[in-house]
Amino acid sequence: MGKELEFVSKITKNPCQDFQLFNFISDFRNIATMFPPEVKEKISVTEDTITINAMAGMSITLSVLDKEPSKLLKLGTAGNEMFCIWIQLKQVAPYDTRIRITLRANVPLIARPMIKKDKMQELVDNLAFALSQIPAYQMQ
Repeated sequence: MGKELEFVSKITKNPCQDFQLFNFISDFRNIATMFPPEVKEKISVTEDTITINAMAGMSITLSVLDKEPSKLLKLGTAGNEMFCIWIQLKQVAPYDTRIRITLRANVPLIARPMIKKDKMQELVDNLAFALSQIPAYQMQ
């Protein structure tokens, strides 16, 4: 039986409208354009899925599991609640959208020693920061 771990990012902000950021991030093809070439070679992307080839013979596919327009995007592994990411958006003023990332992972007992909590926290904080840096002109 696994233990659920949860990591919540710092709240960041992007100077855009919530619907602009939501429309951009809810289509993985847009996100893929931001990856460096060496990463692009290791992924395949559709509107609702991204498959990452981690190493020879091992890949993971993230899918859009749920959408609440302009507010929430839930990502996870298809058919498996082992790993989920929530991207929450809240527009607090025109051109002021706040971003928070929550990652939940059901980690099997045998894998727990391999999980570095500080690295997982850094991952969600970096993802929230990256979303805050997407320029509005790129979302058109």
